[in-house]
Amino acid sequence: MKQVIIFGECMVELFQLVDNVYHQAFAGDVYNTAVYCKRSAPQQLNLKFLSAVGTDLVSDKLIAQLELEKLDSSLVLRTKTARPGLYMINTDCFGERSFVYWRDSSAAKQSLSLFRQHSTVEHLLPADVFYFSGISLAILSLDDRTYLFALIKELKAQGVQIVFDPNYRPALWPDAEICRANFDQAYALSDLALPGLDDHKVLYGSTSAADVLAQLQQLGVKEIIVKNGPSGVLGYTEGQSFQCPAVPVKKVIDTTAAGDSFNGGYLAGRLNGLSPLASCQYAAALASFVVEHTGAIVTKEQFRSFSGRFNLNTFS
Repeated sequence: MKQVIIFGECMVELFQLVDNVYHQAFAGDVYNTAVYCKRSAPQQLNLKFLSAVGTDLVSDKLIAQLELEKLDSSLVLRTKTARPGLYMINTDCFGERSFVYWRDSSAAKQSLSLFRQHSTVEHLLPADVFYFSGISLAILSLDDRTYLFALIKELKAQGVQIVFDPNYRPALWPDAEICRANFDQAYALSDLALPGLDDHKVLYGSTSAADVLAQLQQLGVKEIIVKNGPSGVLGYTEGQSFQCPAVPVKKVIDTTAAGDSFNGGYLAGRLNGLSPLASCQYAAALASFVVEHTGAIVTKEQFRSFSGRFNLNTFS
């Protein structure tokens, strides 16, 4: 089995069913990616979730949920001084979402401080892939962020593929300049990058997917997938660019995990030997299915209905 480490935050998610009635689940950008990646290739991939939670009942339930999703929780550390963060989703009539967060004391912020007290890079090996995001970076202290980049350099030197999704959230950064400096450093270390054009428009002033492609090529990224919503994907690998159209959506219900599910599907495809284009085609089909449902993570029954029509073998 391929060994994948997913680093970042999993939060308590609340989304409204009817007025004043909310459903509680667990979600977060890298967690969503991990779930969809594992569900797409359950027998081929072992995904370890690197994070931190508290010692409270909700944290116990979060770890139980990781295990229900067949994610390895052996790298989830525990602290007595914090609990999982929480967010509430509000969606408009077009399926576009807005969030209210309670994450100032999120246990995930302590994940690397706890890790470095008792562990070294050797505790993450052997591994085939290390995956992290702009949110993974944003929630860390300056010292822990510096440590993370050093850790990634060590992993890369050991032959681990580094995968980065920028996932820009302005509210999590002191200013855009600091964010750009960190993202540039993350890109320069990455073998595979999964940016969205919308994020780059806001953060870098990019006007097209081609702008993003050129920028990341200059930073040395070897495989680049630029997500551009209904306009599809512009990809680049082995010196060649390609395009992949989006899959039409019948009705958009909730776009919360559109990019996260795409990332999970793409990563599953690549780790199972699919070409970048075929991986994009599978990922686009998955993302279009996910946005037709409420919440970040579709139910296992809903996912089975998707995989009955589309799976990695469909695109091989």
